[in-house]
Amino acid sequence: MRNIKLVLEYNGSTFFGFQKQPDQPTIQEALEKALSGFFNRKMKISAASGRTDTGVHAKGQVVNFKTSNTDELRQIQKGLNALLPPPVVVKEIEEVPLGFHARYSARSKAYEYRIWNHPCRSPLTAGQAFHVPYHLDFAGMRKAARAFMGKHDFRSFTSVAAMKKGSSCVRTIKRLQIRRQGHLILMHVEANGFLYHMIRNMVGTLLEVGRGKRKVGDIAAILKAKDRRLAGMTAPSEGLTLIRVTY
Repeated sequence: MRNIKLVLEYNGSTFFGFQKQPDQPTIQEALEKALSGFFNRKMKISAASGRTDTGVHAKGQVVNFKTSNTDELRQIQKGLNALLPPPVVVKEIEEVPLGFHARYSARSKAYEYRIWNHPCRSPLTAGQAFHVPYHLDFAGMRKAARAFMGKHDFRSFTSVAAMKKGSSCVRTIKRLQIRRQGHLILMHVEANGFLYHMIRNMVGTLLEVGRGKRKVGDIAAILKAKDRRLAGMTAPSEGLTLIRVTY
């Protein structure tokens, strides 16, 4: 038995997220269909590093599956890419120890959120960035974001419905960088794990700082309160991309 690790890149605009669900196109469905076609038998993945939401993209989604097939890795990669729909591609393929698990073996994940900050929308960033036509206090947003760094209970920045009784909402943000690239504002955040909608809620709150609706120092108080109602809106999914999973 072999354990095969795949690194996927995909444009999530036309998919209802990663996880398989009835009567909706998903990344998992497309991948398992390609696997089944290549190996000529029903195939399922063993695990994925995470379940991206509807409309979320990935440059480095990791999955693993097990097979007794003896084909060379480059043949498997080429065959899968021929069977996958155009928005999805296997970027890398590697044989890993049988104990490797795409989700539980992960040490950290990195995401990027993209904001197109210009009065006019950009057709070239449509579906790839959240259009914010208002002036933003970029320096204030960067200063406010520092409060997210380190180990915190992020209960205020996840969906109330997603919180399971007794589960921990404590996560450690290892790196958070906000930078400008022309009219694009890019927020890169790496942590040991993320809660449902956590990054999008962080972005929505920082945008309210940028528009002057919140003070720079409000983030620390919101974290301490552990109350979702005190944080900002959930930013749209199209601006979010899973960049990298570290093992």
